[in-house]
Amino acid sequence: MRKSLTYALAAGALFGLMGTTAAHASDAEASMLANTCNGCHGPDGTSFGPASPTIAGMNKLYLAEALKSYRDGKRPSTIMGRIMKGYDDAEIEKIAGHFASKPFGRVATTGGDAAMIAQGEKLTKDLCEGCHEKDGYANQDYPVLAGQMMPYLSNNLADFESGMRSIDDNPNMSDKEKRKKKRALSDLKEKGGVEAVLQFYASRK
Repeated sequence: MRKSLTYALAAGALFGLMGTTAAHASDAEASMLANTCNGCHGPDGTSFGPASPTIAGMNKLYLAEALKSYRDGKRPSTIMGRIMKGYDDAEIEKIAGHFASKPFGRVATTGGDAAMIAQGEKLTKDLCEGCHEKDGYANQDYPVLAGQMMPYLSNNLADFESGMRSIDDNPNMSDKEKRKKKRALSDLKEKGGVEAVLQFYASRK
């Protein structure tokens, strides 16, 4: 009986060790794959470049879908499409999981215009909060906007305004959500509050 118990404990420890080793190997592979991204998006996804977003702490599903869209030519890009062509779906899922597990880092923000930031805060409550919750900090379904740099936020919004990107292309958004977001963008533009909203999100720490 004692010998059987000893064998059982030894086997349990061995399988536990094997599981831990496999997890470490998987983490190491994900980290290695993600190293390609660090040149633009910063160490562990915290960006210091004005036009590259911080991707640490992003929603995994959103980030994986975005990377696949770049790879498949469904989302316009300068270099992302070329980079992602080297990865299959499984590798992209690992990259997205790696960055999703990291804390969202915020670099020092510029002060901005206080009056515009206040205007932007009000407009986001009225028009943006339905999707980009908690002043843009939430990452449950959408990318984190709070603390991103102004050039990135501005360029991203300009892509939607010009038609280079379309809300309709988001596979994770219901038709109702798409209509709501289109209406919010239209209202924001009509009210002349685009710059104010961008300044508000960029000012978050």
